Amino acid sequence: MHWMMWIFWGFFGALFIGSYVVDKLTKKKYSLDKKEKTLNQSTAEADASRHTVRSNHESGMF
Repeated sequence: MHWMMWIFWGFFGALFIGSYVVDKLTKKKYSLDKKEKTLNQSTAEADASRHTVRSNHESGMF
């Protein structure tokens, strides 16, 4: 059972060290908070806002 602990924590250690090395090699080029939208995402967002306005029944005739 002792070897299972080494495999478990070794996996997470290797994952952490690997992500640190990739972060240093790419000089933090990839950031999770600075994503650019693709054309498909922009189109879907515009279509959703048009659909929301079209189906808004709050400004009815009365």
